[in-house]
Amino acid sequence: MNQANSNAAAQSALPLAKAALAKVFGANHAEDIARGVGFCARVWDWEKSDAPAFVEFCEKNYHPPGKARSRLLRRLDEIMHLVGGSFNVIAKTTRAGLDLADVELTPAEELFGAFAAGTHLDEDLRTFRVAALAQLNFGTDDLSPTRTRAAWAARRLSRVGRTVIPADLSAEASMRGAEVDRFVSGFNLHLDKIEYADPSIRFPKDTVRISHWGLRDFMTGLNGQENALPRQRAIRDLLRRVVDGEIPKEAIDRPKARWRQRDGTILEDGAVRTATPMGPLRWEQFKKVYDVQRRIDPHTIYGNMIDNKFKLEREIPEEKVVRILTDILSAPVAEKVARFVERRLGRPIEPHDIYFKSFQAGSKKAPLAFDIRKRYPDAKSLTDAIPGILVRLGFSKPRAAWIGARIQVDNSRSAGHAWGPGTGHDVARLRVRVDRGGVNEEEFGVFMHELGHCTEQVLTSYEMDYKALWGVPNTAFTEGFAFTFQDQADFILGRKVSVDADVTVMQRFWEVFEITGPALTEIRLFHWLYEHPEATAADMHAAIRRIGDKIWAEFYARIFGAEGYGLMAVYSHILWCSFYLADYSMGYVIAYQVRKFLATRKFAPEMERLCALGAIYPESWMKAAVGQAISAGPLLRDVGKACDRALA
Repeated sequence: MNQANSNAAAQSALPLAKAALAKVFGANHAEDIARGVGFCARVWDWEKSDAPAFVEFCEKNYHPPGKARSRLLRRLDEIMHLVGGSFNVIAKTTRAGLDLADVELTPAEELFGAFAAGTHLDEDLRTFRVAALAQLNFGTDDLSPTRTRAAWAARRLSRVGRTVIPADLSAEASMRGAEVDRFVSGFNLHLDKIEYADPSIRFPKDTVRISHWGLRDFMTGLNGQENALPRQRAIRDLLRRVVDGEIPKEAIDRPKARWRQRDGTILEDGAVRTATPMGPLRWEQFKKVYDVQRRIDPHTIYGNMIDNKFKLEREIPEEKVVRILTDILSAPVAEKVARFVERRLGRPIEPHDIYFKSFQAGSKKAPLAFDIRKRYPDAKSLTDAIPGILVRLGFSKPRAAWIGARIQVDNSRSAGHAWGPGTGHDVARLRVRVDRGGVNEEEFGVFMHELGHCTEQVLTSYEMDYKALWGVPNTAFTEGFAFTFQDQADFILGRKVSVDADVTVMQRFWEVFEITGPALTEIRLFHWLYEHPEATAADMHAAIRRIGDKIWAEFYARIFGAEGYGLMAVYSHILWCSFYLADYSMGYVIAYQVRKFLATRKFAPEMERLCALGAIYPESWMKAAVGQAISAGPLLRDVGKACDRALA
């Protein structure tokens, strides 16, 4: 049956199905019947079926509002949770070789890492008419808040089967994503193997950092050290060269290659040759993923990544997100915080100081009364410590033991990560790097951050009234709990630290002020991409530099000067084409509101109450949780007052 015939069959079937259902269930259900039949028709396979079969299906499977539909809601909730959650559990196993340092690698780990067991799920939901069942009874485009927990669960289940991404495209997207994983994780620069334009610049042996965040954090960590500024400028120049494609291909992850910047040559194994600039290499990686996503677009609800991200994933209108980002970047208080940063630095501010973190300088931490590495020698010792930590944070012993039994700490190959339970038989996996000698203080801070995520994941899962509501509205929300836990790291370690509350608020602002420029750059980039569908990798490379420079000129130049060194475009996160950076900004905003609320209340019971809300809409969650809408207002007001006091 061709497309025209399919449309004709659907059009003829709709009135027949509506009439048949109205005859059985009565005219008082006419509106609900029309809704259900219309949504069911959207996911019906008209190529393999006809109008009589569609009508028969509707007659057998329509459940009118009431007890029958409530029973169906519970059954569909249970089944879809088990199916989707099981794929989550499988992924933890297939990715273990890539993710966990204690798992012995095999030559096939990259293949397992790219393997996605659920690539055929969307098609199967249609083939077995589960999608048709879900849409007939729960399908809706209504995005307004609901009033009952059952209605929230129905709203989440209304997405079942709405889209069918062909399995070959899902598989290709997974493979391309794995390729970006490998590219980013392998983009290491050996700082000690570079002869800089300034010959006085030296770095210790085996100083290897990944782009971009490894370079950024190392550069920022030099503050307070002797001759820090020349070395920081050298690393800042490396970040610019990453953006502009000037890093030699031969210098990427090549410990034996020596790069001479002054003449653009590479010395390796006694031979000297002209360096080959990488050019748009990063954007070649991006384009591989982006091209697959564009082929996926027609199979999605909104047909493009921008609307799918804001309307479907974030569930916050783009206009509101952009307004919040712009409010942060335009805030006059940024100049005041910059003055405070200059005081801490003891010199005029420079562009790379956007990453400055040492706000609490001067409050030197006292040494611990014990050897932290011996107390936490491995991942198991951290797992065993979780119940006691939760008790100190205010949870009862039975509750802390219950939560702790559902969290397992793993030794991670890379950065910290929290992966929640997929089913009721699964556990939350907390990933943190554990050196052979044990956990150091820095990684303990990461552990506390991830413990916040995992505690939230436990509290928003196993006991949730509907499984479709597991979790939080989106990734931005869990950060509030993670940051709150991380703030308690010194308390858990038994160290008394005097923290200046005003300085802390300024640091909160500076963190979000930094990431918000790249986030807005990414949003404008995606609009540019859809306006230029034939763009090459070289075009994309040039476009993001141009867009980032405009963001810098508009929001940062007033503080740091006209030259931005490409810092708005350096984030490696962009290369995954996941359109993610605004989640960081929104996460900081939401986290501030949540932390501010929790700071004046008993932490454990309030965290339990907030987590029990589950994955309802973001604005509804925030209003129910802290009594206000998502807004940068609280942070901006508080930082303004803090600056007035700190700079008086």
